Amino acid sequence: MNYQVMPCLNSEEYRELLDDISERGVMVPIEFDELGNVLDGHHRLKICAELGLKEYPRVIRVGMTETQKRTHARKLNMARRHLTREQKRGLIREQLTDTPEKSDRQIAAALGVNHETVGTQRKQMESTGEIRQFGTSIGADGKERPRDIVRKPVSVFNPTPREERAIQNPAVLEKMANGETSSPINAHKIVMKEAKKERKTAYQDLTNDDIKFICADIQSGLPEIADNSIDFIITDPPYPREYIPLYESLSLLAARVLKDGGSLLCMCGQSYLNEVMRGLCEHMTYHWTLCYLTPGGQSPQLWAKRTNTFWKPIIWLTKGKYTGDLIGDVIKTPPNENDKRFHEWGQSIAGFDEVVEKFTYPGQTILDPFLGGGTTAICCALKHRRFIGADISQDCIDITRHRIAEVIG
Repeated sequence: MNYQVMPCLNSEEYRELLDDISERGVMVPIEFDELGNVLDGHHRLKICAELGLKEYPRVIRVGMTETQKRTHARKLNMARRHLTREQKRGLIREQLTDTPEKSDRQIAAALGVNHETVGTQRKQMESTGEIRQFGTSIGADGKERPRDIVRKPVSVFNPTPREERAIQNPAVLEKMANGETSSPINAHKIVMKEAKKERKTAYQDLTNDDIKFICADIQSGLPEIADNSIDFIITDPPYPREYIPLYESLSLLAARVLKDGGSLLCMCGQSYLNEVMRGLCEHMTYHWTLCYLTPGGQSPQLWAKRTNTFWKPIIWLTKGKYTGDLIGDVIKTPPNENDKRFHEWGQSIAGFDEVVEKFTYPGQTILDPFLGGGTTAICCALKHRRFIGADISQDCIDITRHRIAEVIG
């Protein structure tokens, strides 16, 4: 869109402006809308390009309507340029054509001119039929009121690249225009928080078809699970050394069944962490290590390592680039919360519930290929996540199936 409301400078005026910018730089900010259109400073911007100036003061006006943008451009030219009387009248007439429903005082205030001058031009345009007549809008307090409700625009001075990206989001502009905040970054945070809350609470009740079990060894590759069908894998494989080969099998499975951008969250011990990491990273990309705090002596004392541990790593790996929510990397379980009633290696419901809540959304499909006593399954059912559990033991599946029935009926 072109918001240049005045004719271009003549060659002499243009040369004077170029010489001034060459000597002093740009003294008056160049103004843009959130789409990158120039509202004011067309000549300054052209000269910057000629001189190779990439750094200059800028203002981004956010939330303006098309009419407001033209009004703003006219006001700046009224105040800044040495206009003839006829040029000023022309701008006023353009404004009356744009907003004939506004009162003389409102238009005068918008352009920075006398309301009587506006009134004179209005009468002439009404008499010739260029604009139609509008009655005045007076409130109970005797003050004039605008006939239309327009959101208050906001301005962002010398925006950072992050701020410029934020204001490309219409929801961010809405927050700023409604006066919730004048900061694009804060508005973006509000929008993201509200969107996350909506996603977290948008669920349907699970049915039996949403919870599935497979009795199989992970080394089979679990062919029953379709490629690219799983959102997250959340699991806790066995820790003893003889099970180290299973971590590469887990990595291979994750690379096949996870959707692009999906994550594998694998709890593990630390005694053989280097070998565990080697297996997990064979087919997946390492992303981060989460700290799973286990206060109260939930983890055993490792005499061979002379260590009394109070946390476990959860290795976070991804298939491709992770683009999900910002995640805090500490999960804390209540003291002495490990649940060994259903499996000798059972984990805390509260702890895994936090993992499921942090990373996943209702309706997503979660896989645990080391089902055990069903801790992950219970947390997913309570949080309305679809679930697939696999285990080499039919007893583990039967126990989990019974527990799930008590949760979802």
